[in-house]
Amino acid sequence: MEKIVLLDTSVGSTNKGDEIIVRCIEEELAPLLCKYYVLKIPTHLCAFSALESIGHLPDSAAEVASSKYKFVCGTNLLADRMLHRTNQWNVNLFNCRPIKDSILVGVGGLKTGRLDRYTSALYRKVLSKQYLHSVRDQQAYDLLNRLGIKCLNTGCVTLWKLIPEFCAKIPTEKADRVIFTLTDYRRDREIDKYLVETIKKNYHKVYFWIQGIHDLEYLQELTDISGIKIVGPSVNEYEHILNKYKPIDYVGTRLHAGIFAMRHGIRSIFICVDSRMHAMSACMVNNCLDRRDIYLLEDKIIAPLTTSVKLDWDAIEMWKGQFE
Repeated sequence: MEKIVLLDTSVGSTNKGDEIIVRCIEEELAPLLCKYYVLKIPTHLCAFSALESIGHLPDSAAEVASSKYKFVCGTNLLADRMLHRTNQWNVNLFNCRPIKDSILVGVGGLKTGRLDRYTSALYRKVLSKQYLHSVRDQQAYDLLNRLGIKCLNTGCVTLWKLIPEFCAKIPTEKADRVIFTLTDYRRDREIDKYLVETIKKNYHKVYFWIQGIHDLEYLQELTDISGIKIVGPSVNEYEHILNKYKPIDYVGTRLHAGIFAMRHGIRSIFICVDSRMHAMSACMVNNCLDRRDIYLLEDKIIAPLTTSVKLDWDAIEMWKGQFE
């Protein structure tokens, strides 16, 4: 039976947002995936050793190498200096042979400088030259174009469900309940404390979802959590709350928690805390508030909110159409 490989960005990740991304990719590719035997290998962890890439490939590596498609499942994997110990994609020129001809699906880019020779060589070796790649931001698009690798800026795959007809059904008026998030690695205690207190002031029932591994500890530093219902660090638990307690709002600094809420028909407000969120905020202007404007949050919560997502829908269909 022919195989498809998913390079799974959620394995070994300390951020449940990566699991949300992979779930959404599996949903978007479901008509294709059901026709093949699906294998998963990690991106954040080393999938193969250099020894496995030498000579005759051993069983698992050979199965991956011979797969019809190899899809790289989202998140910010692309960097312009791949010889760096903190890169999210754990791959190098010596162990990448099994994943040659991989296809990007809504992958983002991190800009740190010019592409060096090693990084250029690695991407040219790993990434498919036959298929158009799907990237989620302009940085990734520019990075690949510098290499002559063809791609489309489709936005993040998590947004693909949010077509105008779907967004029109999302409530515009404030709910009595809210589920919120914080970001443990983008801390600003004064602003985040104001965020939490504003949420507690404006909602009758308050829930907090733990998306990142240290998010709960950070919340405990900011406020008394006795009146806050803590939702465990599981996407299934989060989805249960979104489905059970409608109408409910989402407010927070976690991007994919908010997009996942929108995919469940939830009115959502994002507090943009980094360049990645600012880049994606162009797709959903009405839902986003810059962290520097946090003192406008109460007004945004109270006012009617229309959800509108702007993507290049033709590019998305063009990318999908390659695999029909």
